[in-house]
Amino acid sequence: MNSIRFSCSSLPQDIILKISSSLQVIDLCALSSCSRFWRELCGSDILWEPLFRQRWPLLSSFDGDNTQFPQAQTNENSQEWRRFYVMQHKKMASRASEVITYVTKCPATLSLEAGKYLQAVETMSSMRLGFQDVELFLFKPNLSVLLNLIGLIYCIQHLKPLREQILDALRRCGISEQLVWVKWLTLGRWSGGRRMRDEIVSRQVSLVDVVTGKEETVLRVLQRGVVHEVLRVCISTVDLACTPCSSSTIRNY
Repeated sequence: MNSIRFSCSSLPQDIILKISSSLQVIDLCALSSCSRFWRELCGSDILWEPLFRQRWPLLSSFDGDNTQFPQAQTNENSQEWRRFYVMQHKKMASRASEVITYVTKCPATLSLEAGKYLQAVETMSSMRLGFQDVELFLFKPNLSVLLNLIGLIYCIQHLKPLREQILDALRRCGISEQLVWVKWLTLGRWSGGRRMRDEIVSRQVSLVDVVTGKEETVLRVLQRGVVHEVLRVCISTVDLACTPCSSSTIRNY
């Protein structure tokens, strides 16, 4: 019996594209390096446009100039979306690096007041980082846990992914059990016509506990920062004593 030679290139292209559409970016890039046939097919806009929109759902156009998304192509061999994906990946890597530099300007024993870390969160929002950007650039075990936490707060506040999605990312990146100290100063309560002394609360929490709701109070304080009865909030890598705030430091950071 004559042997039957079979190759993927003998399959209909629509079937090959359907199979390839289930791959992640790293796998798609690996497949494209196998041959010229796969390089051309794996660069198709049909594959890269969904990958782009899934990773950066908040983007409607490219900031920094007036370049819009690639228009619908009549040429089925167009590979514009892959080029745009690579450009945006590099841009987001640069932006994440700015956040990392901003946070790591602190002393060796990192400690950030609410104003500092919330400013980093808002900066990430203005940069429109996607969830995969946070996972790639901030959910790293070799970075400070404060950066891990800032990335986590940003995801919860602005991206609102499913809880399971965040937990999977934290575990996949090996940072779910990273510990951080959260401390805040609350205004003393009134009792018997007198105001009690201000109270300092200090909690050591893991990132996974913040996500699962086990430390819901901590997450609420982290997200709100200095507001109403909370006079001061800070996060640190060690249990630093929160000194009472003077009148000059009791403000909305």
